[in-house]
Amino acid sequence: MELFGIDEEMAFRRLFDRYYMSLCIYSVQLTDSFELSEDLVQDVLLRFWEKRIFENISISLRSYLYTAVRNEALQFLRRERMLSTEQLTGVELNIPEEEYSEAELHELKERLKTALEKLPPQEYLVVKSVILENRKYKEAAELLGISVNTLKTHLSRALKHLRKQGNLRLLLGCMP
Repeated sequence: MELFGIDEEMAFRRLFDRYYMSLCIYSVQLTDSFELSEDLVQDVLLRFWEKRIFENISISLRSYLYTAVRNEALQFLRRERMLSTEQLTGVELNIPEEEYSEAELHELKERLKTALEKLPPQEYLVVKSVILENRKYKEAAELLGISVNTLKTHLSRALKHLRKQGNLRLLLGCMP
């Protein structure tokens, strides 16, 4: 947060690099769509920047961003009538823990590795390239020899598999 007072553009780039992917994965817990989650997270981050919200945050930045993404996703679902007001009450998502000990992080990574190995090969390669190695869609698609749309389809399926198996939280826990 101190960087926002010194070099705001660099601070925003760092914030984006640090939180973007984990916020997208977090949003998928509600939307079941990685593409939609990306749009919602981009909207939240853009609003954060344009309205200079960073100047007035009284809670932790991390808490603010996860809460803002959750609210944005719920508003979208309500607006699109995908969820009724009754369904939205009591919606609880697991925000990944702020800090893990070395032992906990090692255990999470091992469990994640096991969960990822259970994915179909192409889905595994897409998750590894886009999420774990933080590549852009276009770059990952070229590397894997597939189209960007095919890559997005594989990523969406992989996240659904991980979610069904209860392992999406593992991925969130291992994000930087």
